[in-house]
Amino acid sequence: MIIRWVSEDGKRKWIYPIKRDIYTKGKIVKQVSKKAKVIGITKVNIPSPMHPIIPYYVLLLEDEHSNRIPKKTMREYKIGEDYEISLATTDGAVIITKIKYDVYEYLKESIELLHNYGISPEDKILIKPSIIEPAYQYQSVTTNPELLDALITYLKEKGIKDIVVAEQAMLGNDTMASAKKSGILDVCKKHEISFVDLAKSEYIEKTYDNFNFRIAREILERKVINLPVMKTNSQIVISGAMENMLRIVDEETQKKMFKNDIEKTLPKLIKVVPEFLSIGDATIGLQAQGPTLLGEPAFLNMLFLSKDPVALDAVFTEASMLKKPHYLKIADVLGVGNCDTEKIEVIGDELEAIKCPLKAAENNASAHTNMKLIDGKANPYIFNIALKMTAKLVGLLGEEVNLVIGSFITKEMLQKKSRLVAYGKDAIEQMEKLGVKAIAEIPEEMGDIEKVILLKSILQNPNKENITVADNLKSKIIGLGMKVRKKF
Repeated sequence: MIIRWVSEDGKRKWIYPIKRDIYTKGKIVKQVSKKAKVIGITKVNIPSPMHPIIPYYVLLLEDEHSNRIPKKTMREYKIGEDYEISLATTDGAVIITKIKYDVYEYLKESIELLHNYGISPEDKILIKPSIIEPAYQYQSVTTNPELLDALITYLKEKGIKDIVVAEQAMLGNDTMASAKKSGILDVCKKHEISFVDLAKSEYIEKTYDNFNFRIAREILERKVINLPVMKTNSQIVISGAMENMLRIVDEETQKKMFKNDIEKTLPKLIKVVPEFLSIGDATIGLQAQGPTLLGEPAFLNMLFLSKDPVALDAVFTEASMLKKPHYLKIADVLGVGNCDTEKIEVIGDELEAIKCPLKAAENNASAHTNMKLIDGKANPYIFNIALKMTAKLVGLLGEEVNLVIGSFITKEMLQKKSRLVAYGKDAIEQMEKLGVKAIAEIPEEMGDIEKVILLKSILQNPNKENITVADNLKSKIIGLGMKVRKKF
């Protein structure tokens, strides 16, 4: 697709959006072309960090208005050939779209490439973005409000009036504060639609393979459009179409899913919910220490769309040159979707042409360089609070501390690790089963200030071999003092 912003008299063109002709103050007409001819070809044989797979070709395309644009491809073309993107022919197809300036036009084109996806004015739509923690748009942790705005605009143009946006934050974070900081609430206000906190929803039980899921009623009663941020995840490799649906269930169900191995239970959840469309937000994307603010913006400028969340995640994983998550393979076996990228129909930009290595997330990193996580797939609350505790201690020097969290801890994970601190019931119980002694056990019900004070004392005292009654008493007194100070 080639887009130009053209002056009213047709004498001037811009490749980027403008609202008024800067010379005449006249109106601007948007010129959109979906067909083009190949008028130039360059073959590239030298790899680069952003383009590691060779050989590839850079085409120079020209539309009927003589507008030109370069396009990367792995296929050989001839001068004069037509360049046009075909419609998807299968329900499990994945649409990949590179975005340049205009999110709305590229989103609209991508949706219209889908096979057999229809929406009507009678549909009740629920848009499920990703808003896990308070973060600004540019930090790429939450769904880009520009994409949400474009989607709502598209739906309204289709005559749909009943639209809600619904999400709950990662356990331990405030949903409304997260939605406000991300700009999502501003978009809802602009379009006069409701934002629903799924943490306060009424839940309906659904069962699969003897596992009970308490799912928000709105998810089961509306047509869902899933709007995840595509990013790395230190626990399960990536956060994408499947992971974003984790927060449609209540807090206890989320904790139970992790207790029973999230990589096995997540595919079961997808199995029991009605079919939904996923629009993967890689307008920026996140790499390195995702899925939280520890990650880095990836600047991908892409959208991934599919009615098959497994296929979407599989294509994104391969495009990012990351290892395939285990839960995708389990989902494939359960019949939830297709994770074999060789059998997935890819429409739009070619998968080989967009491949670019993202920085993978490490499963032991935290906000503090001297505090390492030993993560046995801890539930979101424990994982979130563990990261917050380490962030509170950034800037303090000390000896390395290993914070053990989650149920799936093995002796191999603890080998050659010293100064172990067990945080949360699951880690405490698992370390006792393994017969491994921790220098401290921090129960999750302890006050947040007390937790941080205890960790600080361990970090700054290299000779500390265990937490004493005096340490606990001191942390409680200091914690109480800080609470009193805050009140005044």
